[in-house]
Amino acid sequence: MSSCTEETSKKTIGIIGCGASGLAALKNFTADDSQFKCVVFEQTASIGGTWVYTDDVDRDQYGLPVHSSMYKSLRSNLPKEIMELSGFPHTGVGDACYFPAAYIQKYLNDFTDHFNLRPYIKFHHHVERVRPINNNQWELNVINLQQQTKETFIFDALAICVGNYSNPAIPDVKGSNIFSGKIMHSHSYRDADSFKGNSVLVIGCGASGLDISFGASKVADKVFLSHHNPRLLNLKIPSNYFHKTDVKEIVEDGVIFQDGSYEKIDTIVYCTGYTYKYPFLSSDCGIKVEDNVIKNLFKHMINIEYPTMAFIGVPRNTTGFYLFDFQSRIFKKILEGGVKMPNKEEMLQDTYKEIEARLAGGQRLKDLHALGKTKWAMEYYTSVSKFAGVEHPPPVLLQIYFDGIGRLSEDFLNFRGDKYQIIDREHYKVQYFDQNESIIKKQILYSF
Repeated sequence: MSSCTEETSKKTIGIIGCGASGLAALKNFTADDSQFKCVVFEQTASIGGTWVYTDDVDRDQYGLPVHSSMYKSLRSNLPKEIMELSGFPHTGVGDACYFPAAYIQKYLNDFTDHFNLRPYIKFHHHVERVRPINNNQWELNVINLQQQTKETFIFDALAICVGNYSNPAIPDVKGSNIFSGKIMHSHSYRDADSFKGNSVLVIGCGASGLDISFGASKVADKVFLSHHNPRLLNLKIPSNYFHKTDVKEIVEDGVIFQDGSYEKIDTIVYCTGYTYKYPFLSSDCGIKVEDNVIKNLFKHMINIEYPTMAFIGVPRNTTGFYLFDFQSRIFKKILEGGVKMPNKEEMLQDTYKEIEARLAGGQRLKDLHALGKTKWAMEYYTSVSKFAGVEHPPPVLLQIYFDGIGRLSEDFLNFRGDKYQIIDREHYKVQYFDQNESIIKKQILYSF
């Protein structure tokens, strides 16, 4: 057994995952004359998490579930203004705001090298099991995948940074077991070539659902998008692209929809999101997932049973990379003793109060970690800032997020040509682009 605490008097921090959230945590915990010593465990060969493209689907070379959900044509669906890690602005890109995945991966690699973070990272290391020991430490059983050897590490604190987009959520639809065609989730989608000549049904209308359905329409005979978002009915669509209601039942050669209509289908693609899953956490860690809610998390981040464990990046539908930096800075401040932590009962009461307010406001339980509405996002950042005694995030970032997501639904073919410019903490400019007219449609100065 190797104990990191024997090497230095500094507190030892284990970080699981080396995507954007793991890098944000690593940079913050190693900044300046940090009192922390960090080790990062990354099971792949690369930095970037879900931004790393691989041809592999389902299982990787070691037989582990493939982490990345990246497809070849993916471009960011959030503007660069909220896809930026602190201390490392996007440079050399002009006024463009949306980029291919390869650019984001390069940005994360450049960030890593700029802050000299690579020496802290153990690539090809798979965390098999985590359990609390000695009341306030963590024991990690780790597999060195290249050497096929097992190692044990002990840390004073642990940051879980494994992302939210690797465990597909697949609904249980009547008739799935008798369908003669192909059923897949967007997690396994890489390109549209396999759809050539098919009738393709895409279920779900988030960014991936729109990307995949429009991509499929270039090669498929017909593409059907099943959803219940009336805003999408005004989208400009190809002649072989059709909107459908929710699915009622799958039959052997097709699908029956809620409106009673039937379509013959060759391939069904679920673009139905992802679930939270932490198979490496032992039951005595005090964390479990039910109805896609991570139980015993204070402020969507801190393990209530063991506050030396934090989950970075759990909230969805919010400010991207900024959130990772914000949460990891707060976790560092907690471990430094700079935050007066409530006791277990107080943390539970705070969490229950938030859940009750969200449910009363119409949010579904399974979407508890989706900040979504402006009101809930602002309340989250305000409450966390107050609790930790840190500056509130610039309100302009939230407004840009909601503006960008709104544009995705309203004008999917053009929104990635929009250009944002931050004026100050509360104001920004945006130029909405219309490709058909080849002109800027609007320029607006917003305040939150």
